[in-house]
Amino acid sequence: MKHPLALLPLTIATCMMAATSSIAFAEVSSSSFVARDIRIDGLVRLAPASVSARLPIASGDTITDEKIANAILMLYARGDFDDVKTSREQNDLVFTVVERPVIASLTLSGNKLIPSDALLKGLKSGGIAEGEVLKRAALQVVKNELEQQYAQQGRYDAVVKIETIPKPNNRVDVAFKVYEGDAVKVVNIQVVGNSIFTDDEIKKVFEVKSSSWSSILTRDDRYAREKMSTSLENLRALYLNKGYIHYALNSAQLNLSEDKKKIFIEVSVNEGEQYKFGESKFVGDPLYKNDDLKQLIIYKTGTIYSQSQVTATSQLLSQKFGNSGYYFAEINPIPEVDEATKTVTVNYAINPGKQVYVRRINFKGNQKTADNVLRREMRQLEGSLASNEKIDLSKVRLERTGYFKTVSIDTVRVPNSNDQIDLNATVEEQPSGSSSISVGYSQYGGVTFQFGLNQTNFFGTGNQVGLDITRSETLNNYNINVLDPYYTADGVSRGFNFYLRDTKLNQSLSVQRYYSDAQGASMTFGYPVDENKSVSATLNVDKTMIKTTEFVSQVAADYLSSHGADNKSGDPKHPLYDQSFLTYNLSLSWAYNTLNRPVLATSGTAHQVSFDTTIPGSDVQYQRISYTGQTYFQLPSHYFDKFLFRAYAKLGYGHDLPFWKNYFAGGYGSVRGYKDYTLGPLSNIVGSTNTVDPESVGGNGMVTGGLELILPIPYAGDWAKQIRPVLFVEGGQIFDTSNVASNAANNYNFSVDNFRYSAGIGFTWITVIGPIALSYAQPISSKQSDQVQRVQFAIGRVF
Repeated sequence: MKHPLALLPLTIATCMMAATSSIAFAEVSSSSFVARDIRIDGLVRLAPASVSARLPIASGDTITDEKIANAILMLYARGDFDDVKTSREQNDLVFTVVERPVIASLTLSGNKLIPSDALLKGLKSGGIAEGEVLKRAALQVVKNELEQQYAQQGRYDAVVKIETIPKPNNRVDVAFKVYEGDAVKVVNIQVVGNSIFTDDEIKKVFEVKSSSWSSILTRDDRYAREKMSTSLENLRALYLNKGYIHYALNSAQLNLSEDKKKIFIEVSVNEGEQYKFGESKFVGDPLYKNDDLKQLIIYKTGTIYSQSQVTATSQLLSQKFGNSGYYFAEINPIPEVDEATKTVTVNYAINPGKQVYVRRINFKGNQKTADNVLRREMRQLEGSLASNEKIDLSKVRLERTGYFKTVSIDTVRVPNSNDQIDLNATVEEQPSGSSSISVGYSQYGGVTFQFGLNQTNFFGTGNQVGLDITRSETLNNYNINVLDPYYTADGVSRGFNFYLRDTKLNQSLSVQRYYSDAQGASMTFGYPVDENKSVSATLNVDKTMIKTTEFVSQVAADYLSSHGADNKSGDPKHPLYDQSFLTYNLSLSWAYNTLNRPVLATSGTAHQVSFDTTIPGSDVQYQRISYTGQTYFQLPSHYFDKFLFRAYAKLGYGHDLPFWKNYFAGGYGSVRGYKDYTLGPLSNIVGSTNTVDPESVGGNGMVTGGLELILPIPYAGDWAKQIRPVLFVEGGQIFDTSNVASNAANNYNFSVDNFRYSAGIGFTWITVIGPIALSYAQPISSKQSDQVQRVQFAIGRVF
């Protein structure tokens, strides 16, 4: 919607022109005379000399009615006077004026929908600002225009009051007091004249909706003129896309209730008859063979005519020509209606013009980032044929770097050339470095302190450098990583990662208790297959020290003893193991991502499949394959057209996994409603006589997933992107299909009957200290051994 202020300056100027064009003046005398003196009375702020100097008459001139009229018009044209009168005193011509006051101060109140800075800017453009001469006609224009704009947004009871308070020295304070009122509700939408489409089918395409149960959340029943215009355009498209090319809107009436709180809409239509596609032709200079162009036609002869299919075909034709260098090709579909056969022949008039080459690509605004960093993202190259697709893709790739706040690419014709253009890429840089210090809490890890220092555009080279430190009750992690996204010219990336990780799983948790100290380094090569898909390979060297407590699980004890670990205590009932494992890992990964945002996305899909295996020389041998995925979608039913859904899943399977590499589930990120990391197999404690509860040991198989209904937020603004309330259903389980868990208290082999489910409500808020997540879940089909936790929250985590 165009902002209401956009029209104010023009409207004010029009009003002032009208005001000055209808001025009447007092007739001094019907006979001419020679002026002995010209005098101006009534001046307060202005100097007499400055006013007299601009008059078209002077002392000694012969005064006529025409000259007096011109002088009065000139004085009014200055904009400094509310009134001008003339009189004759003997042979002196006297102008008596009333000066307009100067605006001493300008205040606004009550304007919530229109920002004050925007309103002040619009007023200033119309000459209403502190220090300007007060134009009362302009004030009235502003009042009427603002009230009209509020009415267009369905706020018919909006009132704008303008108060002027006189001050000394011919000054005045101006106060705008706005009562914005409430948007009227659409109580009923009635359609007249329709027989082809039902009322519900028509109302479905309307942007404006009548009140329903969902309006409490969506507020879609609030009337606005723009929404009504869009609704009528959608209605027209509905008929044109079903072959009713002679559809006409007879009327669209709005009936407002006396209290201006409700509105009733009546739409009358003339549907006409249905037409089908006839033959499609290409006229003008098609360049290509008809058979090549016909492959781009998305409809068939004899099918129902659709305007959207004609438009889509025109776009495909334009893309074909534009991608072949005919950058300024013109495609104009001309329908030819045959009333006898009720068919429409579409003639595509094609004017390809000349092939256009890109002479030069210029970059502006990159104060820090080197030109080559921008140039390597460009898919449109200098000296090659211009391509719409490549230029658009170049813009997207520049935006995806994250280095720039805004990116625009303009095409400029080269002077004295009809086959060359220049590309001007203008960017606005934003800080590419970030540092964070945060405190988080989760019911699994307790209090967490995190420090991060990351630079995604290191000294303008496009390289990434990061440092992360995390300390909590269960985890101390130190990580340094560097990445060169263009290690080779064709886009192969190379990264290094170095880490120290200390994990403490103690008796305060419900998982098997042990300590692990890991240190390692990895090198990763990645390659973008296309704009949405990428593959990577990682080589990792890791040394992990495992130390058990006196309450070691049977699963851990069996694994450690089978891999040569010595019992330091010498007591088989209370063994203590201390063993290090050196592994060399190769990880292969494939990723597909079309999400529009990395956090709290609203559209797109993401999939990632990874395979991890140890290679010869490792102390232990295992393989693991994992999948994570999510997608956002809407249901076709108009009852849910304001609701967004998210489906997600995590799958995993491992062979000969060490117990510290097992999969775990429960809590955020898997199945809410169950305590973190407690689903799946349990293992008895070595030497226990039922005095110590079995502990969760995870498993080599994982299946979890869920469905979220993302609830719309009323009065949504930019802040709504940081908040997400959801209703969810989740399910899954951890399984052990190996012999490792032969001594487990409950060995879960894969079976859908063993799945655990939950349903509930969740809330995520992205704050300056990190994301805050809260959920309430009711477990479904839980067992006695399950550890239920209905209320769960976390700070610093988002799922």
